Amino acid sequence: MSTNYYKIENVGVVKFTRRRNSKRITMRIKSDGMISVNYPWLTPKKQVSDFVINNTEWIKKQQKAISEKKARYHIGDIIELSNSAIKIQQVEKTEMMAYPVQQSYVVDVPAQLDPDSERVQNFISKVVVEACRVEAKIYLPLRLLELAREHNFNYNKLFLKNLKSRWGSCSSMGNINLNVHLMRLPDHLINYIILHELVHTVEANHGAGFWALLDKVTNGNAKKLDKEVKKYNLIIT
Repeated sequence: MSTNYYKIENVGVVKFTRRRNSKRITMRIKSDGMISVNYPWLTPKKQVSDFVINNTEWIKKQQKAISEKKARYHIGDIIELSNSAIKIQQVEKTEMMAYPVQQSYVVDVPAQLDPDSERVQNFISKVVVEACRVEAKIYLPLRLLELAREHNFNYNKLFLKNLKSRWGSCSSMGNINLNVHLMRLPDHLINYIILHELVHTVEANHGAGFWALLDKVTNGNAKKLDKEVKKYNLIIT
């Protein structure tokens, strides 16, 4: 595999990844708007660039859709976490601040700043991520261990990450990645995501065997829970 970044006129920066096992050129727009292209090893770069340019209109539409879906924070919002909350308020101050109050957090946004600006949105987003990370480190390792023991699963290591497009994943080595934003979900959906990844330690893909086992450990509610968790996907876009 070989990866490079190229700037294409009227498109922007594009991530080119050459793969030996790729059979055709494929392209996707990531949740942060980045354009990622995979292509076969012997395909000329000009052909790949032409492919991107010929799909400029599609790229713009996808980026616009992602931008419109992106979670926005507003003055007065109270972001609920499993064991705390984050309150966003507007104040007569000169600088943005975030600080703990009892077991929760407050984010102060100066009145002279536009709450919809990227500067403010990025600041709030960082506070949310760090608050989630603090709770995740306390809660998720123990809950993963409990559910693994309860249902006789074995896993290797746990990694807590700020993932942008998924709630969790499981590697071929049995390592489990869990998104710190899980702390923004109801407890029963946190359990579902953990069980989903534990089932992957036995069933690598989402075939019939996977869903049968997941259904077994969720008391026949796998599809129902999977549908419910999709309502929260805006949190990680």
